[in-house]
Amino acid sequence: MSPRITIITPSFQQAPFLEACLASIHSQGYPDLEHIVVDGGSTDGSRAIIERFGDRLSWWCSEPDRGQSHAINKGLERATGGVFGWINSDDTLLPGALDVVGKAFRDDPELMVLQGVRIAIHENGAHEPLQGNDPGDPDALFIAPRIAQQSTFFRSEAVRKAGGVDERLHHVMDLELWLRLLFTNGTAHLRFIDTPLATFRMHPESKSSTAQHRFVDETAGVLKGLCDQVGLRELGGILALGHRIPAGIRTIAVGPDQRDLVERMTVRFLLHWNRVVHERERFDAMRAFLASPYARAPHLTAAQQERLKVIAEQVHTSWLAFRVRRKLRHLWG
Repeated sequence: MSPRITIITPSFQQAPFLEACLASIHSQGYPDLEHIVVDGGSTDGSRAIIERFGDRLSWWCSEPDRGQSHAINKGLERATGGVFGWINSDDTLLPGALDVVGKAFRDDPELMVLQGVRIAIHENGAHEPLQGNDPGDPDALFIAPRIAQQSTFFRSEAVRKAGGVDERLHHVMDLELWLRLLFTNGTAHLRFIDTPLATFRMHPESKSSTAQHRFVDETAGVLKGLCDQVGLRELGGILALGHRIPAGIRTIAVGPDQRDLVERMTVRFLLHWNRVVHERERFDAMRAFLASPYARAPHLTAAQQERLKVIAEQVHTSWLAFRVRRKLRHLWG
């Protein structure tokens, strides 16, 4: 028997996209769908759209909340499905997606996470399949995970044991949940399939487009918590030096045996997001990183070593000299 699937749609001021999102879910034809819509009190006509789908929704509200993560947790409090996923109001499920998801969880009672392909829809209407995770590289699922939230579905029990999503996070709550589940349960019960399951809409008002620095700072906060847990105080301090760490992020339980993995996760993050330095905080952080033993760690790949050289070229001097040189480059090309 196919499991009940709970889909939660958090929404706020997304009327131009909301109807397409809801229609994509209710055109699935899945026999046991529970759909919960949690709107944050939109004033753009969203409520009227939700009301048109009201008889097909298990529960919905339109009232002020504390953001997307709070909305998801409000939905989880009312969810009864054995499988859970969330589809944001500017994204859609692809036809037949829930049949694929339901069959996968029905056939494998130990399956914890199923991830399919997500399709990016660009502003010009072009569709682009986004690269997924490599199931043959378990460490990469921690170090450089591809969080395809729209096409990722979870065993609800595992999400409840994890405490839902962290309401202190507004941009990387999906990454934090992913890491929490993997550190707690390992990677044996994850499955990756090549089937497209959902779309991810790229538009100027989306959080992905407007708040990249907040994504980066929140990720730094999650990693700092991990560093603190395994005694990587210096590395955690470098993160705090370069980023505005949100207060109160919940702790992910990790042990000393995962210290090397956490170090590689953090080093990869620092090198990936500091290829080009613009801000004083990042400048100081990368100078501190280059002076630390982590910049000479044996696990650095050839590509990371090359990136280190590029970063070192930018921060080898004083902040004042760096700014003068950058200004001259802008003036003279």
